Amino acid sequence: MQKEPHLFQEADKTLIAAVDEAIERAVEAAGHELQSPGVGRSPYDYFADAALRHLFLRLCGANPKTNTGGDPETAWKILYAGRNAARHWERERGGQPALRKKKERREDTEKDASERQQLALSAQNFALRTVIRALVDHARASDPEIADRLEAAIDARHARLEPLSDTDREFTERAKSYLWLLTTPPD
Repeated sequence: MQKEPHLFQEADKTLIAAVDEAIERAVEAAGHELQSPGVGRSPYDYFADAALRHLFLRLCGANPKTNTGGDPETAWKILYAGRNAARHWERERGGQPALRKKKERREDTEKDASERQQLALSAQNFALRTVIRALVDHARASDPEIADRLEAAIDARHARLEPLSDTDREFTERAKSYLWLLTTPPD
């Protein structure tokens, strides 16, 4: 088990060295052209920025030549990770993290609200599942067949439905899987 992380660490070192070497070669090949007045950064920074943009587009699934076709969800995740890193570095310097807000787009506001709603629902489902499992475990002490009786109630509902639609069948399957989730004792 220890060998696998070591292999990845070695591969990472090799990759970083190759990126540094590629930037060095680019500076040697064309860096002198970037020394002209008006270019406000070093050739190393210019080529590192070019590599970063290329990798960003690639990670987002975009065409690096046309900057099109990328996945906006992936792009936002990377950008949010960058914002978190910047705030961490601001705290390292002893300052308060800047609360720089990007211009809020309607889509971003809706996405944030949707994510908060999903988080609330997930927390609610977890709490309900925990409580129901505890109650079922308690009931199982006096009624070892409780799970079978609950499944029989689902089967009885299913039997009353005539004719059965695909939606009815799917409902029954999901009800049984949720029942299993709630009545199966935790390991």
